[in-house]
Amino acid sequence: MAQTTAGHSIWVSGQVLREDTKAPIAGASVYLKATGQGQATNEQGAFRIKISAADTLVFRALGFREKIYVPSLRSVTELRVNILLQQESVQLKEVRVSPLSPEKVDRVLRNMKPRPAPPKPRMNVTVPRIIIPPGPPAPADLITSPISFLYEQFSKEGRQRSRVAKLMEERERLKQAERLMMRQDSLRQARLRYNRLFRDTTTFYDPRW
Repeated sequence: MAQTTAGHSIWVSGQVLREDTKAPIAGASVYLKATGQGQATNEQGAFRIKISAADTLVFRALGFREKIYVPSLRSVTELRVNILLQQESVQLKEVRVSPLSPEKVDRVLRNMKPRPAPPKPRMNVTVPRIIIPPGPPAPADLITSPISFLYEQFSKEGRQRSRVAKLMEERERLKQAERLMMRQDSLRQARLRYNRLFRDTTTFYDPRW
């Protein structure tokens, strides 16, 4: 005789299958309604969960209707069941699509207000001032008139200035010649110091060889 006790608990195992094709549903949720604790089915749709006399099992899967299962506990240690879930069909409202005539398309386009372009950000650009430096001063005119030219040519002071200018030019030429001679002398000394580093082998040369 079957008996049910409040403290009695058993293991419930089985498979969760599709109602139409009897194919297993993997990843379906199997949990206790009172506590929310449960598990998910494996790839074969199998599960195994422990319940008591006051527990109710809930089976839920995506795309299927939820199913509540109240097992009839007997004096057994394990109960095996197969749960069939019905696929949930979603009905969409009927949508009527009517083509637009060219006149309606033109009317819609005319009623559309163009979106204003966003304002361009203003950039504060400071143009640097360009300061042009003044050019070199113009050379002073030494001879401003024919009279001053004649004065420079025949006066005593003018002749002295000419002699001084010639002496300065001659002195500059002598300095340049002296610098050139010193440079040639330094090059000659450097060449002699360089040649001392090598042994003279000209005495060992015999044209008969």
